[in-house]
Amino acid sequence: MFDHRLVDICKTFYSIIIINIIVILSKLIKKKVIFFYHPRKNLTLNHVHYLEDLFSYFYRDYVVLHGHEVKNYKRKYFFYVSQSFLMRLLFNIDIFLSLNVCEKFPNKSINIYMHHDVSTAPLVEKKKEKQLYERLIRYNYIFSSDEKSKKMFSNLFIKYNKNNIKKIPKILCVGYYKLDFLIKKFKKLKKFDKQIVIAPSDYRHIKELTILNNLNEIIKKLLLKTNYKIIFRPYPANRDSKLIKNIKKKFQKEKNFSLDMSDDYFEIYSRSLCLITDISGTAYTYAFMTGRPIIFFSNNESTLKKFSLSDLDYFKDRKKVGYIANNSNDVVKYIKKFENGYNNIKKTNRNLINKFDYLGKSKNRIKNVLDKIVIKNFRLDIKNEEIEK
Repeated sequence: MFDHRLVDICKTFYSIIIINIIVILSKLIKKKVIFFYHPRKNLTLNHVHYLEDLFSYFYRDYVVLHGHEVKNYKRKYFFYVSQSFLMRLLFNIDIFLSLNVCEKFPNKSINIYMHHDVSTAPLVEKKKEKQLYERLIRYNYIFSSDEKSKKMFSNLFIKYNKNNIKKIPKILCVGYYKLDFLIKKFKKLKKFDKQIVIAPSDYRHIKELTILNNLNEIIKKLLLKTNYKIIFRPYPANRDSKLIKNIKKKFQKEKNFSLDMSDDYFEIYSRSLCLITDISGTAYTYAFMTGRPIIFFSNNESTLKKFSLSDLDYFKDRKKVGYIANNSNDVVKYIKKFENGYNNIKKTNRNLINKFDYLGKSKNRIKNVLDKIVIKNFRLDIKNEEIEK
């Protein structure tokens, strides 16, 4: 029987060799090395376009390399590294960065988790919090998008590290470059289509709160009661699931229904009237990028208290960017309402985004913080306060 894992190990080992050679050459020309790892292949291509734009600002001082698990993906400075345990064979990496939580790191690197969400959407369900905590404390730093997100991570560490037994990562607010990138791109776009996007969170995340429990009914009602094109964009990690395939099969003959499996949501988001979701962080990215409303489907609000989620800003701010629908009729009602304008939502949305940290300045902020972290690694007299500024 053909051993695919052996092939993956060989390909990864080859990548490790090439990366180490590049690191050696980089050190000869006095450049620091950032290794950005993408541990989830279904999410990798969602991030590449804006990360490359972010790091284009770094190349004078750094060499930026990427590790990923997407087979046959060819791009300069991207390397297939599917066996993460082999990363311990990477040497002299200055900064290890990831958008998804990892457990394995290069040898003696400074490890940074950059939270890929503009909101305080639930990190994990309650029973998995401690497991997440145990993974996050392996990092040296956490980059949060804003002060609200920073507080969320702080509360997680306080909860599971009550006696300060373990050294926790330093949490630094750096803004959210993906949002800066999308807002700048959106300003250049004029076209608007008559379409609605449904973009749920990972249904395995908190099953009691997923819109997928009611999605068939919602899509049926929208197709019957409106003349909008309904675009269903499943969470990337769910694309190959049986549940998503069943939805596709059920509605594929409907002319006003389509399934979006693309790696970049910019086009469908920017041309839609509104977005329907459950607890996905994409809601606030959409709202801040487009200024258009969100419909948060939630027919089980009591569950928020059950899982101690009610106090998260994600849920407290929902009515500032949209409406909460308790059933499919509510969804249709709000869409009809949006057709007549949504100035009240635009105003509260604008007030919310104006409070966002480092808006439009995240690229400089991230570069400055990384520079100071690298310096601190060699000059231990630099205080944490200096990094935070």
